[in-house]
Amino acid sequence: MTDSNFQELISESETLVVDCWATWCAPCRKSTPVFEDMSDKVANEKFVFAKLDTQNNQEAAGAFKIMSLPTFLVFKGGELVNRWVGADIGRLRKEITALA
Repeated sequence: MTDSNFQELISESETLVVDCWATWCAPCRKSTPVFEDMSDKVANEKFVFAKLDTQNNQEAAGAFKIMSLPTFLVFKGGELVNRWVGADIGRLRKEITALA
């Protein structure tokens, strides 16, 4: 996900889960492997996973009002329906499993 395609991804995805992260963020490095593993297991044409590098895509990060990392966003039908902050691996698995 980038500044140039975030609106398109939101509007075109039935369910979109976004991992907002940055390369310097240690907790992000902890949650990334779990996010990617869940993506490999769950993603399909109706359930899309995206990663937003907030450092290099500040327009999108600002639009989502990202203040802490990692932040996870869930969109359904173009609407933000859930968001949470932190690298709580158990919560990440639980939230994504509940959506699938």
